[in-house]
Amino acid sequence: MKKKTTWIRAGIFLILVILLDQLLDYVLIQPGLARTIFHESAQGGYDIVAVGASHGSYGIASQELGEELDGRAMNLCMGGEYMYDAYYVLCEALHHNKPKTVILDVDYQYLINQHDESILFNQIYNAYPATFDKFRYFVTKMSKEEYRGVLLRWTNYWQCYKDIKTTIAKKNSQAYKTYDSAVVNMNPYDIYKGDGFIYRKSEYKKVATEGLYWDESKVDANQCKYMKRIVNLCKRNNIQIIFTTVVQDPDSIAKYPEKFQAAHDYIEQLAAQYGVAYLDFNLLTYDRFARKTEDFYDKEGHMYGETAIQFTKVYGEVIGQSLDNTLNLQDYFAQTYKDLYGQS
Repeated sequence: MKKKTTWIRAGIFLILVILLDQLLDYVLIQPGLARTIFHESAQGGYDIVAVGASHGSYGIASQELGEELDGRAMNLCMGGEYMYDAYYVLCEALHHNKPKTVILDVDYQYLINQHDESILFNQIYNAYPATFDKFRYFVTKMSKEEYRGVLLRWTNYWQCYKDIKTTIAKKNSQAYKTYDSAVVNMNPYDIYKGDGFIYRKSEYKKVATEGLYWDESKVDANQCKYMKRIVNLCKRNNIQIIFTTVVQDPDSIAKYPEKFQAAHDYIEQLAAQYGVAYLDFNLLTYDRFARKTEDFYDKEGHMYGETAIQFTKVYGEVIGQSLDNTLNLQDYFAQTYKDLYGQS
């Protein structure tokens, strides 16, 4: 009888812990943009899907890309999206869409940056829809990293306790129920344009944040493995796939053009190995797309919104020609970083 009572108490305690965890999730977790983006993707009808990291989310304007490629484009690039994240993001998109083209935008930093295992790197996973793919995603990523961020999601937002009243009001609003981005606490200089594109206003003062510089000895082979899995996923579904790197701050590149060249050569070699074309838009000539450091809101190379719109028109044009096998690289690109940026 005593043993039975102990089990009952343990069960009650577990239920209370689960209920408390759910309550804290509800009152603390802020609505995120990834939730809106996944919902938009799930509505279907996208012909072009881009995956990648934050350079893509700020640099690829969905509407202009769709216009250039004669279809409807969804930008599924998100900050913190490593290659294994991109793979599962694409898996989810393919449940609802039958794209003719997938663009994998490759920021080389995500090949060499061994991030720490803090719960702050769970944002995409936490917003991921509850499907069998999410279980596979967990096994691939979260079970090997900071899994507490999955079991105790509210710990990402403990500092938001002062906003509990506002958070509850948002989650009871019609905007939240319809996945409207209006409930998301975004940077005040950002405008969500829909279909995954974030437009940053030029009034935002440029910050000094710099990126990581290429070091082949730090390449994470697991990221390369998932690049290949993305390629294989597209081939199994008869989807055209192309690798790109969107344009970045030219002044930052000019400091170390040899490092950018080495990164370019590595990604180009991977693309050739996987049987995929690679377009590095940092080699785009200035007569095709004029840019200066003031067109980017940090030294790492994230674009202001108007720059992104103008860039995407050229970006889509070149991708379209590449997919049609009509592209003459010399019409758009310098052959080397030295040719375009000189020596450091």
